[in-house]
Amino acid sequence: MGSILKEKYLDKKYEHNSWKEVAVAPLLAISGVSQQDGEDLKKAFGIETIRDLALNKYVVLAIGINSFSKASGVIFDKNFNSNEYDELRKKPVNVIAGISKNDAALLKRAFGVDTIQELAENRFVSIAQTITTLGLLEEMASRMSST
Repeated sequence: MGSILKEKYLDKKYEHNSWKEVAVAPLLAISGVSQQDGEDLKKAFGIETIRDLALNKYVVLAIGINSFSKASGVIFDKNFNSNEYDELRKKPVNVIAGISKNDAALLKRAFGVDTIQELAENRFVSIAQTITTLGLLEEMASRMSST
């Protein structure tokens, strides 16, 4: 199964690497991410590797806001008004403290992202998070087998 995922989501150059190695590879290891996309994300957020994208504080915050807004009507009582959270995920990414308008423009150019929700649900973010998780699982399995 790992090879099918690698063939589908990775640049051919990285298909034979372990998930742990792919997680620390440059962003362009993800199929569809260009050199320019990588440069834009490095300039805006200091993101250089797939793991950097997966664990970036703004990405994680956007995912949290998006997830919470989708679940808030379910996890709180009926008196709670979740509209404000639903509206928040529709706002431009630069409403998050630390993301400038210039950073938002670079993110837009790299991944076509305008809103918090779009960042949270971005295909490349999802791929980066999956690769990072698989890399961690691979590392854990390796440690378990050596003990």
